[in-house]
Amino acid sequence: MDKHKIVLVGRTNVGKSGLFNKLARKHVSLVSKAEYTTRDVVTAQLKNNGAIMYDTPGMLASEAEIGNQELFQVMNRKLDEIINAATLILFVIDSHHGITSKDLEISRILRKKGKEVIVVANKSEGVTDAAYTEAIALGYELVATVSAKYGLGLEELIEMTGVYNEINQDAPLEEATEQEPIKIAIVGRPNVGKSTMVNTILGRDVRLVADFMGLTRESYELDFTFNGKQLKIVDTPGLRRRSRMVDTLEKISSSDAQNSYRHADAVILVADASTLDSGKIEKQTINLAAAIADEGKALVIAFNKYDKTPYQKDDYPEFLRRNFATSFAQLKNVPFLFVSAKNNENIDKMLDMIVSCCESQKVKIKTSTLNAWLKEINKEPLMQSVSSRFKLKYITQIGISPPLFIIFAKNRKSIRKEHERYVVKKLKECFDLTKVMIKVIFRDSEKKVCKKDV
Repeated sequence: MDKHKIVLVGRTNVGKSGLFNKLARKHVSLVSKAEYTTRDVVTAQLKNNGAIMYDTPGMLASEAEIGNQELFQVMNRKLDEIINAATLILFVIDSHHGITSKDLEISRILRKKGKEVIVVANKSEGVTDAAYTEAIALGYELVATVSAKYGLGLEELIEMTGVYNEINQDAPLEEATEQEPIKIAIVGRPNVGKSTMVNTILGRDVRLVADFMGLTRESYELDFTFNGKQLKIVDTPGLRRRSRMVDTLEKISSSDAQNSYRHADAVILVADASTLDSGKIEKQTINLAAAIADEGKALVIAFNKYDKTPYQKDDYPEFLRRNFATSFAQLKNVPFLFVSAKNNENIDKMLDMIVSCCESQKVKIKTSTLNAWLKEINKEPLMQSVSSRFKLKYITQIGISPPLFIIFAKNRKSIRKEHERYVVKKLKECFDLTKVMIKVIFRDSEKKVCKKDV
């Protein structure tokens, strides 16, 4: 018998990919506010039952919106094939924007297909009743109101699908991925030595190496063992500024590299140490490091080819740390080191660093421990000042990789930026998360508020 095939469909930017990741219990599909981020069909197998789930590009895109005729045709053909093969459609709509003309047209298309459909009113936090009323007007029997962002309503949605996949936020998330290898993406500009590094790590020549740019055109995954741990290394094409890309193939390769690091557990950003002669780090390296950190990835920056510089492998110039700290706050504590992939120097140290960072991101702190800490934070002078007309009442961790926390507060609107920064700083210091990108939600005790990434 064919496996149960659950397909998420809807217009662009309704939160399909965020919902897909939540239901799959892993970061598989890229999430972005940009329209048509998803260009291909992404799949995940639900571990407990064998059902397969598909994330799809936004329906009813125009050729102008996609910007490429061939890609437009391929996307639509693949989307139609997946919908035809589906046993269940999750029709996702945006509760904040309400039903649009595109939603109505998608509904008409799905009815012609004769498929079983569940309407999923996403982004329904704070407007659940209104979202349900509007969604039911589409005329489908099954309607679920959810918030993929805050993890609301997912259990009920899973029950409706007739399949089972554990999505309890309090479950020990580490156990779900304990058997899976840590996926480490090697990224960087062209010709910085990424493929040489992969060959050195694996101890054999598995990747072609040359002194010209553009040799690696697509990402390539290889499994290996390091200090008893199962790892998967992903060699990626070189990343350049889009304005300097010379052809469509290079742009596709760049997109492939970005997707590879976004879907990885950890990232080693390789930079050319010889470019440090100017006394500063290249802007593109800084920007790429910040983009990776914003994705919440464990990150180590490896300055390769240090042997071609006057620096010693364990003696780092002071300007390196200063450049990171002054460029982007989230890079202040990012670990970095000098390596020589060609001469196999500091490669094991680099792997130790990235594995350690990755394991730090999987930390799960007990709610009781967090609230004991929060009780002490409330006593701090900054939190007790005359202007502080709020109280932090409760904290819990709801996710890992990166660690995600919710803090409930009385009079949330009175919390200023300096209070948020102080709380996050103390949280990192107390629980040894200074080198980890964490995410914190400050939420009113009675009202939902937006997420703050730190």
